[in-house]
Amino acid sequence: MKNILLVSLISIAAASASIAPTQAAPIARVGDHAHERHCRIKTVSRWFHHHRVVQKIRVCHPKY
Repeated sequence: MKNILLVSLISIAAASASIAPTQAAPIARVGDHAHERHCRIKTVSRWFHHHRVVQKIRVCHPKY
């Protein structure tokens, strides 16, 4: 049980450390027009080798 909790904490810490630099919303340039992106964080949980893995994925859609 301790191993499952330890693995969960490590995976959450690793995911948050890798997501933090990508929080900025870049501006996509299309020709002469600049479009801001609308981003949100999608939480995905899945099982991997009998361990629950929680990932936070950035999903962006351009603003037109």
